[in-house]
Amino acid sequence: MSLESLDSALAEADPEFAQSLNEIGPDEAGGALIYEEGIELEYTLAEEEKLWQSATGFRKKLFKVLPFLPRISYKVKMKRTMMRLSFRKFKEQLRHRIVNAGPLLLAWAKRTAQGLKAGLGEFMATFKSFSLLKKLALVGLLVVTAGAGVVLYRLATKGLIPQREDLFIHSMADWASQKYQYDPKTEVESFYDSTRAAQNVFLMQRMVVNLRRSAESGTNPMGAFEFYVEGAASDVVVEIKDREAEVEDLFLRTIEEMTFDQAASGEGKQELCERLRKEVNKILTKGYVRRIFIKTAIVKP
Repeated sequence: MSLESLDSALAEADPEFAQSLNEIGPDEAGGALIYEEGIELEYTLAEEEKLWQSATGFRKKLFKVLPFLPRISYKVKMKRTMMRLSFRKFKEQLRHRIVNAGPLLLAWAKRTAQGLKAGLGEFMATFKSFSLLKKLALVGLLVVTAGAGVVLYRLATKGLIPQREDLFIHSMADWASQKYQYDPKTEVESFYDSTRAAQNVFLMQRMVVNLRRSAESGTNPMGAFEFYVEGAASDVVVEIKDREAEVEDLFLRTIEEMTFDQAASGEGKQELCERLRKEVNKILTKGYVRRIFIKTAIVKP
């Protein structure tokens, strides 16, 4: 059967199909090139081996030493051909999509709209078939899901409960009506040493105590001491006065542990005052002793 008789038979059997065949235009320019490239895929390994066997010069010597080279060369050629065809196919498809971007986008939008419409219609039909209890359950599930999504979004971005950045005042200078600059080393007056503040000082009675012997002392060294005790508050002075006998006994026991050489030296006297201050603070219940000064210190070797 010839092509003309085939066309006439199709026209008689199905005129619409024959009309659609006639509307198909000629192949685009470049289509033959793609077909010609596809012919390379019919290239076989046997042909590659014949090519190497018929080679001359260095290639022939290399084939004798490495007889597996035709297989490697064949695979490389096939890979290269496939990559070239894939790239050309991608380029043609990209060109087609760019040229027909408008119609393709419109067709995609229509298909998407039709799909959404069909899905929504199916959903509404299914929803109408539900009982009242199932409808309420579905609506409640949607509300809970939406609320959970909002909560998760807030947790991931701003937090569920927004917090203020400035919860504490870091400097009163931001709120003061006036600001003053001063040198803390030269323009600051101690609160306790200020002449305008009350001096909580108490004078202990004279104490005579035996000292420990040392290399510079005799057989029975002794010392007589008077101390000023400065408290951090007036309550400290009152407590020391009420417990004067106990504090005096504590002083005597502490001084007895000093040697004659320590009690006679300036550094030893400073160490004695520091030890007395620590021991007294251990027994006080109201405040603490800030400093202890020596009024009189007489030592006899």
